Amino acid sequence: MNIKRLLVVVILATSMEVAQAKTETLDNYVEKLAEHPQVTQILEQSTRFKELSVGEMGLPDPQLIIGVDNVPIDNLGFDRFLPTSKVLGFRQQIPSHSLRKAKSGKQEALSKRQQLMADYTRKRLEAILISQLIELDKIKTLEKLANQQLGYYRLMEYELEGQLEAGKPVYGRFSEIDVEHIEVEQRLNDLKAERIAVEEDLIRLVGEVPEVGLPSVLDAEWNREAEILYPVRIASEDINVASKDVDAADAAFGPSYSIQAIYKQREDGPSFSGDDWFSIQATISIPLWYGSNQKPKLRAAQAGKRSAEFAYDDTRREWIKRMSVLKSERDIALDNIELLKEKRVSLKQIVEAANRNYESGNAPLETVLDAQIDELTIESQLATMRSRHTHLSAQFNSHIIGGNHNEND
Repeated sequence: MNIKRLLVVVILATSMEVAQAKTETLDNYVEKLAEHPQVTQILEQSTRFKELSVGEMGLPDPQLIIGVDNVPIDNLGFDRFLPTSKVLGFRQQIPSHSLRKAKSGKQEALSKRQQLMADYTRKRLEAILISQLIELDKIKTLEKLANQQLGYYRLMEYELEGQLEAGKPVYGRFSEIDVEHIEVEQRLNDLKAERIAVEEDLIRLVGEVPEVGLPSVLDAEWNREAEILYPVRIASEDINVASKDVDAADAAFGPSYSIQAIYKQREDGPSFSGDDWFSIQATISIPLWYGSNQKPKLRAAQAGKRSAEFAYDDTRREWIKRMSVLKSERDIALDNIELLKEKRVSLKQIVEAANRNYESGNAPLETVLDAQIDELTIESQLATMRSRHTHLSAQFNSHIIGGNHNEND
C-alpha cells in the first residue's frame, strides 16, 4: 500500500512539473534574463559601489598607544624620577566630513550608473531572445518551403522525362533543374547549421530552446530624443561621476582633524609620591602646500569632467545617428514586406491561371510547377524580411528607456 501511495505521489509530482513546463510563456523567459550572468555581475558591481559609499562615511580605526616615557637606562624602575611613567592612550583620525561625503557621493553615482547598465543589458538580452525566437521560426519556415520546392522539382523531373520519351528536346532544362535542385539542398544544409547556432544562443540565454508563441514587436515611436536612450543616459551618468571627483578635489582644501588622549602612571617612590596625570591633544591640518598638492588635483578633476562632457556630446550625436539609421532600416523592411505581400497575391493569380491552362490542356505541367516554385521563393523572401523587421524593431526598442514594446501573439 505504501509503495502504491509513493507511486501516486511521484506521478502527480511529475505531472505537475510537465504542466508547469507547458505553461511557460515568453514573459517567464524574459524574467529569467534578470538572472543572466551578464546582468547579475553588473548588479554585483552596483552593490559593491553602494557598500563603498557607506564605507567612505566611516572613520578610520582608532590607534591604541601603549608605552613608557623617560625610563633611565641604568635603572628600569618607575619610582625614582618624576618624568618616568607608564603610558596608555589612544589616537583618532577624523578626516574632513565634506571630503568623505564627496567620495561617498562618487561611489553612490557609480552604483546608480551600474544599475542603469544592468537594466540596459537586460533589455539588450531580451531583444536578442526575441530576435532568435523569430529567427528560429524563420529557419523552420524556410526548411518547410525548401522541402516543398524539392518536391516540385521531382515532379518537374517526372514531367520532363515524359517529354523526353515523347521526343521533345528538353535536355537543357534538365541541367537547369539539377543546378537549382542542388542549390536548394545546399540551402537546407546551411539552414541546419543556422538552426544549431540559434538554438545554442537560446540555450545560452535561458537554458533551453523555448516553445512559446511567437512575439510580435511594436514599432516604437522616436522623435530624435537623445535623453531617452540608454547609451546617452549612461554617458550623462559619467558626467555625474566626474562631478563628484571635482567635489572631492575641492573638499580636499578643507581641514582634517585628529584627537588623542594619554594617561600616564608613575609608581610612588622615595623622591615622589604625587598623582598620575593625563594629556589631551587635538590637531587640525593646514593646506600649506595646496599649490603643489590640492590645486593640481582639482584642475585634473575639472579636466576629467570636461572630458566626460565632450564624450557625452559625442555619444549623443552618435546615437541619434544610429537610431535614425535603425529606424530607417526598420521602416524600409516593413515597406518591403508590403511589396512582397502584393507580389505574393499576383503570383497566386499566376499559379491559378497556369492551373487552369494546364487543366484545359493549353499548357504543360512544367509551367504550373515553375509558377509554384516562384510562389515559394516569394514566401521565403517574405519570411526572411519579416524576421529582419522584427530583429531591427527589437534592437531599436532595446536602446530606449521606458516600458516594453513587445507583445505576445
